Amino acid sequence: MRRIIFLVVSVGILIGSTQAQEKKAVLRDTLDNRLDLSDYLVNLHGFVPVPFIISEPALGNFGGALALVFMTPKKSAGKDQFRFPDITGIAGMYTLNNSWGAGVLRQGSFPKIGMRYTAALGYVDANMNFYREVPVIGEKEFLFNMTPWFAMLDLSENLYKNKVFAGLRYQFAGMNASYDFSPLGDSLFEAEEFDDNLGTLGLYGEWDNRNSIFTPDEGFRIKATANIARSFTGSDSDLERYELFTTVFLQPTTWWVCGLKAEGMAVSNGSPFYYYPFLIMRGIPMMRYQGQATLLFETEQRFDV
Repeated sequence: MRRIIFLVVSVGILIGSTQAQEKKAVLRDTLDNRLDLSDYLVNLHGFVPVPFIISEPALGNFGGALALVFMTPKKSAGKDQFRFPDITGIAGMYTLNNSWGAGVLRQGSFPKIGMRYTAALGYVDANMNFYREVPVIGEKEFLFNMTPWFAMLDLSENLYKNKVFAGLRYQFAGMNASYDFSPLGDSLFEAEEFDDNLGTLGLYGEWDNRNSIFTPDEGFRIKATANIARSFTGSDSDLERYELFTTVFLQPTTWWVCGLKAEGMAVSNGSPFYYYPFLIMRGIPMMRYQGQATLLFETEQRFDV
């Protein structure tokens, strides 16, 4: 709703032993001769460093993250047979309130059987505020130190032209939370939630008609997910969580892209306090507005220069 992107600039630097003319050509688009990393990634199997500035208020308002993304594109078999690139990423982050984290991710596909997969593993040490309404006092912040390690495995099958997928996703988090505040908070947070495991198994359907998985100009994406957590999934809590996500991209002119997003989440009773849905909006601290159900609308207006 309040995320607006006015300018997107990409800069790439190639370092190698090739001649100057070849280095110049590999960074240029063959149609308009402008800066383009596509040929570099396709032919040299290079990597792209992706830096991020973290401005999340719940994590100290300022920090940085760096991801090294290694890509191996796969040639499409036809106009309607786009094949997703194999992507390997290594990332780390640090913020001013001494929160930090690191992780690895691998995304790939098996085109012959129409299957995609994503696997991730990471660790986070985060100092984060949670908010609760306290009688007489009103809204109050409670600072937690949360140190989960997490793992995720996602498998999906192509049902129609690499646009419609059905999939399974398993996520596990070994949570360890500690705090240093008065006993007032003990009545607002369940003590058994501070050191437990949360394993969820999700079933989802996805329809992705965007013209790019990175920076789309046109198309839409719809994804609906149902998750359960039980003892057989490695969870200490029994719960269900439902998610519905959709984005639409329109291009009124060649230099203007209009993006629209709607997202809804709901969770059953018995969820740990950190797993309740919350609103993710620019300028609002994470976890400030939590509830059993949330609904969020956003728009992104992008002007390409």
